[in-house]
Amino acid sequence: MDDNEVKELLNRYRLGTATDEDKALLESWYLDFEEPGPEELSMDERLRAVNAAWQHINGDNIPVTKIGSWRTVAAVASILVFLLVGLIFLLINRNSTAGIDTAQLAHTKFDIAPGNNKATLTLANGKVINLSNNQSGVMINAASLVYNDGSKIDTSAKSNSSRDNENITLNTPKGGTYQLLMPDGTRVWLNAASSITFPSTFSGLKQRNVQLTGEAYFEVAKNKAVPFRVASTGQVVEVLGTHFDINTYADEPLAKTTLLEGSILLNKTLLKPGEQARVTPGGVKVVIANIDETMGWKNNYIVFEDEKIESVMRKIARWYNVEVIYEGDKPADDFGGRVSRGAYVSEVLKKLELTNKVHFKIAGRRIIVTK
Repeated sequence: MDDNEVKELLNRYRLGTATDEDKALLESWYLDFEEPGPEELSMDERLRAVNAAWQHINGDNIPVTKIGSWRTVAAVASILVFLLVGLIFLLINRNSTAGIDTAQLAHTKFDIAPGNNKATLTLANGKVINLSNNQSGVMINAASLVYNDGSKIDTSAKSNSSRDNENITLNTPKGGTYQLLMPDGTRVWLNAASSITFPSTFSGLKQRNVQLTGEAYFEVAKNKAVPFRVASTGQVVEVLGTHFDINTYADEPLAKTTLLEGSILLNKTLLKPGEQARVTPGGVKVVIANIDETMGWKNNYIVFEDEKIESVMRKIARWYNVEVIYEGDKPADDFGGRVSRGAYVSEVLKKLELTNKVHFKIAGRRIIVTK
């Protein structure tokens, strides 16, 4: 917002004519500032401060003889608007965990957009390439780096740096996702805040070894002579050709590997389709998989299946690139449901609030959670 828009919104706020959207715009605008403010002012003190500031802003009770013409008063007032508007709003609303109710924030430009196609590619020589957000994936082999539509990736250093079997890393930040077609024809879908490291070619290798952090879904090209191995925290998955998902985020309590098709060997434990292996300090535990929840992210959904609020908010934090803060006791209930990953964050939070078991406020890129 420009200064005139802020002044107009603040005037409506003072006169009591501001709509909920006006208030949300003002509150979100001020949350961009980080200056410390007064603590625990009473409502009377806040209102007196607002009225006093407005008297200065509008030139009220200021003798003309001390300032000059009313034209000068108006000029001074216009300057004071921009000097005092932040202070006024600070006195009314600011505290250490200020936020906006999700109902107020919805459909304003201060809502938090969902993640999108976003990734970097790090070559063996350390060169980092920012991949196009207008593309959804990359195809990689020893001869070329191209997007999935066939257009070339611009990197003058590539021809000097990618000899056979040198490692390449595809990395997604929070709020990012990308697809990968590997040199052997294996397809990989990389979730937010994840990375995969792999050779520029598998030619001449006895095993196809890759390293994963975060979460990815694999459709491995079949090659019985050259097994495909995925190493991640606390586990190694070996396959010949199959479809599976690995979730190995560092902030999750367990590493989970879910098999959809074929067979895999995880730390010497054989999995069948529809099973999930959970790696714990005590070993590997095999359970029946919830395929809908596991594959939700790849199918462009956020899916909750009888999950604690901490688990729910970890998924939201990764996809929307936000920080989660808990105030007071955390809700002890389980939450279930699904929502499109294309929705703005306020829509996701409002669906959770319909349970009447949890409430949220949004402060910049922070989500404040209360019972």
